[in-house]
Amino acid sequence: MSFAGVVFGAASHAAALFGHRKARAWWTGRLLPAPEGPFDLWIHGASWGEYWMLEPLVRTWAASGKRVLITFFSPSGIQGWHRYSAPDGVVATLVPPDFNPYVRRFVDRVQPKALLVLQTDLWPTMVRECLRRGIPYGIAFAHVPPGHRWWSALGFGDRRLLRQAAFVGLQHPSGLQPALRAGLPALVLGDGRFDAAAARIARGEAPLPSWDAFRDHRPVLILGSTWPEDEALWLPTLMRRTHWKFVFAPHDPARADELIGRLPQPALRSSAWPSYSPDELENHRVLVVDQIGVLFGLYGGAQAAFVGGAFAQGLHNIIEPLSWGLPVAFGPNLGRHWEAQDALRDQVAQKVTNLDEALSWLDDIEHRAPNQTWAQSQQGTLSTLAELVDQKLATSN
Repeated sequence: MSFAGVVFGAASHAAALFGHRKARAWWTGRLLPAPEGPFDLWIHGASWGEYWMLEPLVRTWAASGKRVLITFFSPSGIQGWHRYSAPDGVVATLVPPDFNPYVRRFVDRVQPKALLVLQTDLWPTMVRECLRRGIPYGIAFAHVPPGHRWWSALGFGDRRLLRQAAFVGLQHPSGLQPALRAGLPALVLGDGRFDAAAARIARGEAPLPSWDAFRDHRPVLILGSTWPEDEALWLPTLMRRTHWKFVFAPHDPARADELIGRLPQPALRSSAWPSYSPDELENHRVLVVDQIGVLFGLYGGAQAAFVGGAFAQGLHNIIEPLSWGLPVAFGPNLGRHWEAQDALRDQVAQKVTNLDEALSWLDDIEHRAPNQTWAQSQQGTLSTLAELVDQKLATSN
């Protein structure tokens, strides 16, 4: 039985009883019966973003006839799944609470041949139950640099489980030496988000229809996944660089009305895009994205991107605009985002912390052509992972 699972389960159950919306969703989603197995591979991740780290590979496995089960810890993963067209043979559900008999009943029903855990969402009872049944498991895309919990005294139990993994695939070399010292079967795998973004570009994801009418031969800046702190930096630039066009995509699209109220001039909405005439598209300088699912394609029609979150909440996804070859900027607080540190080192990204720096950066990159070389150098992770799964987890048996 997992101590972490018991503590979290008890706390979330109590919160649900007292009406906490997210806690209630966490439990009610787990009342649904698990999909019926057997499954060739069980893939577990914390939420929707983790799934997209290997989404093209899941499509490849499905096309080869494998049955794949996806589980999420967070109900937001299932919310994302409901908007997604899953390949045939791939189903998703919430992972059970991490204590028996929940886990035992779940594994009895889904009958996985192998388990792949994404990043560090390692639940002890889940893994131990698989090992007890002879079901091999591996880890993919773990970012665990020195100082991570896995290498602390609190990570003793994790390290014991990780030594029994078929492989522990790390995102970045910074975690390799601590992993090897701990006796883990570790290797530097890389970050599947680069391959996933390249696959989406290859599939033809693009800006909105009639995008050229809006762009009107001007440079376009995408402000992706922004919060009020990010917008406070960039709103003054609208009247200082009037030849630029701006796309604001707040991290929470429900904030669109609030943001539009703070703009110094009228703005278009992405949800109303089909209703605009070519003249309206051309004569507006600002677009506000008030829906989910369009930001990635918009990066393909821009000159540059600023990615939000690095002033307070935590930096959001810079790999998407980098994969389109855009110059990228972000705020000062990078946390453990190795991709931001490496992009700064290799001069494909820049920190922007005040208005003068923002204006200077815009002037510097105004005529810079997109360059995908850096992002392409990070690709190849998913082919390596496919080999590891076939060789170490024996899913083809």
